[in-house]
Amino acid sequence: MSGPQVTASAKELVRITDDVVAEFQPSLSPDGKKLLYVIRDDANNNYNKWSIRLKNDVMLPGFTPLIGNKTDRPSWIDNENFIFTYYASKPTIAVTSINKLGLTYIGQNAYGDFDADASVSPDGKKIVLTTTLQETRNICLVNRDGSSFTVLSEGINPKWSPKGDKLLYTKLSGDFYQLFELDLKSFQSTQITTGEQHSTNGAYSPDGKHIVFIGTKDKFSHLFVMKVNGTSLTQITSGDSNETQPFWGVDGNIYFSSTAGARQPDKAVNKYSNFFNTTRTSNSTINQELSAFSYPYTDIWRVRPLIVN
Repeated sequence: MSGPQVTASAKELVRITDDVVAEFQPSLSPDGKKLLYVIRDDANNNYNKWSIRLKNDVMLPGFTPLIGNKTDRPSWIDNENFIFTYYASKPTIAVTSINKLGLTYIGQNAYGDFDADASVSPDGKKIVLTTTLQETRNICLVNRDGSSFTVLSEGINPKWSPKGDKLLYTKLSGDFYQLFELDLKSFQSTQITTGEQHSTNGAYSPDGKHIVFIGTKDKFSHLFVMKVNGTSLTQITSGDSNETQPFWGVDGNIYFSSTAGARQPDKAVNKYSNFFNTTRTSNSTINQELSAFSYPYTDIWRVRPLIVN
């Protein structure tokens, strides 16, 4: 099976998963050894199709099912604990351990109509998340104990900077989604991508000097890297595949989900064809957010970008 096409600005392309279910949202542990990711099993219905898996060694075959159905969007807190979305009566935020399963909710109730994409700040004191308030997707901040809920901005896909002083997120700007950076000291927001393409799913490099993101133009979505000031834009993947949800690990590799070479069931039925066709260029924020999970078949890969400082 073929892999994603990479440009001359990348090397060491490696397949991490290879299953008939679609695999999404890789998250490498802070020690660089373990990988959390999400699967979508279309044999199940509604939120039951989502669950979280663990690879105890990112480069060895096999996986461990962690939590059953109705869980997704994991993010490491440390090398043992992680935060994720749990689909209860409403999607809400919970934490658990890879060694002592059983979950604890953040706060007593859901904050809005669709809590998701939670992650803990590098100092462990704050949690950023997204939720729907009055039919608008918002980026919000709460204390680690779930108190002091604060709405920061409209937007999706928030990511902490390595120092925890800034947030990278996606928001509609004109006709296209672009990346913005919010300074948590001044609360000033700066747009850092432009152009006639969607720029989404941004994530910082471990040293905070670069970002990786997904650029979508026409029908394909690929990995791009650039400096945080918006210069030195470099395309990492190309071709007829689609990539999504990159995570820049402490090992220097970018982990991502790709449609390239993904295995498919013998009787493949694309239940997502209509959704896929309408969400790639949609200006509906919730559709744009969910579109990252809409590809019929995907595997997780990693690649090492060639960075010029």
